[in-house]
Amino acid sequence: MRVLVFGSNDWSDYNDLIRQITLLIEDNKHHYPDDKEFTFVHKGSRGAETMVTEYIGKTEKFLAQKGYKIKEELVRDRSSLSDVKMMESDPGIAMVFGDSARNKKMIALLKAMEIPYRYF
Repeated sequence: MRVLVFGSNDWSDYNDLIRQITLLIEDNKHHYPDDKEFTFVHKGSRGAETMVTEYIGKTEKFLAQKGYKIKEELVRDRSSLSDVKMMESDPGIAMVFGDSARNKKMIALLKAMEIPYRYF
């Protein structure tokens, strides 16, 4: 499953991020038990997006032991056009952390493109 991650620069609750990713993986396990591959796609902005990198680094080996393949895809292009390209990359879900002007635009676009998302 491709998971888009959008975060505001001031998101600072690492524990909540861990909790939300864990819930996503657990929910997916119940609905799609054979789908154990997750690719987290983001731009590496401060806040939640850099926390995803930290989370993957800390849990990748542990989750691999449970049969999961966790990857990260870092989008280097910082333009707003790259946000649209991310959404056109066939994501399974998006995770939106925090309140920012960019996140508000992304939620509107996610709704318009009928991409499921979770907002925190």
